[in-house]
Amino acid sequence: MSELVRVALERSWHRDSQVHGEAHWLAVAATGLDLAAETGADPEVIFAFGLLHDTRREGDSHDPEHGPRAAMFARELHREEVLLLDDRQLELLCLALELHAEGQVSADSTIGTCWDADRLHLGRQTPGFRIDPDLLSTDAARTPQALASAVERRRGPLDWASLASALVPTPPDDSTRSSNPEPSVT
Repeated sequence: MSELVRVALERSWHRDSQVHGEAHWLAVAATGLDLAAETGADPEVIFAFGLLHDTRREGDSHDPEHGPRAAMFARELHREEVLLLDDRQLELLCLALELHAEGQVSADSTIGTCWDADRLHLGRQTPGFRIDPDLLSTDAARTPQALASAVERRRGPLDWASLASALVPTPPDDSTRSSNPEPSVT
């Protein structure tokens, strides 16, 4: 994942934007991973969505084509073997990227979690902003705790290495292994 992050950040547009820049991407990735623990969404797709979803914005104003451009960027990174997703994961990611700003909801847990992670941050620039729960795809995102957690995620500190490390399964502790590695038959 570190290569993906390095390349995506080097080639991103407006990374330093206070509205749609890297701090927002980190918050969306972190929020998505939090939600994925409850929704069962694919954490690799969620991480890639958070990283890539606004990397192709031309600015902070209305930019209806930034989602499709982000999906093209994801496909480019996949062709270059920097984005290491299987074909199914890539298609989910690209659909989530293409349509993330369209105001739709999804019954697919991974796509819905991607969109919810971004939408939980819609109020970051507007105090008092209320998210319409009908625009959230997952039950997990509709909880007051999800919004509170998203607000905390914006306060950071967040970094890509810490988020990526959450994607790597940790080996089981030796103390939990049986002294007899063969399964018992009864």
